[in-house]
Amino acid sequence: MKKVNLFVLFVVLFSCTCKGQVHRFYYELTYKPSTTNKTIKTDIFYLDCLDKRSVFIRKEKWESDSLFTSQSPVLSLGTMNFKVIKDLGNSSVIMKDDLFIGVISYKEYPDLHWNLLPEKRNIETFQVQKAETNYGGRHWIAWFTQDIPVFDGPYVFMGLPGLIIELRDDANEYQWKFKGSRKNVRATLQTESVMEDVVMSKEAYIKSKENFINDPLPILMQSMTDISKSSEIMNKMQQQAESIKKYYQDNDNTIER
Repeated sequence: MKKVNLFVLFVVLFSCTCKGQVHRFYYELTYKPSTTNKTIKTDIFYLDCLDKRSVFIRKEKWESDSLFTSQSPVLSLGTMNFKVIKDLGNSSVIMKDDLFIGVISYKEYPDLHWNLLPEKRNIETFQVQKAETNYGGRHWIAWFTQDIPVFDGPYVFMGLPGLIIELRDDANEYQWKFKGSRKNVRATLQTESVMEDVVMSKEAYIKSKENFINDPLPILMQSMTDISKSSEIMNKMQQQAESIKKYYQDNDNTIER
């Protein structure tokens, strides 16, 4: 993305006052997916805002989800295959997580007790202020700006008196940085789920995900008929289950722990 300048800031401020249009904020995530090696990865995320609602999603997942209306679903492994739908009006979050075979969802009201600190500095053309909170087993440090009156940010984080420009955990294993914004021609947020999913409690979601990661085979077999359960198909299914288990073992440093 191009360097943020005063003109971009003007566009952002003007866009935020408009109604009925989705406005997109770009974030770059730098993260360490494994607890056992030093590999660093980067991803681009979209924060799409409309009135008091928003969707936070990885760029590639947004693009693949957009194809579902005209093509068959493309399911893939990934610890970043989630979609966060926020309602700033009641501070609620719906998390939709793609677990290769389908979507499982939960709803929560994140207990974000922000501690606003007096420390201020400049990031690009923005004056930002420091804030801290604890969530998902990590201590998070945010820098937000009141120059952009959008009380939102990456992942589930919201509720500060301005847009979050930078967000990192104190171990420097996850860091989001604001990279720019633009007015989107979409009139609606991409909140729809293509596959059938049931909104559950977060506790039930965690248990379901743990069961899938620890033993994917039973869940993979649910879509099979008795006719398709030949020894060749079963061997391939077993290999697929082992690949899924290895993927999650190699990518065990999740955002929430």
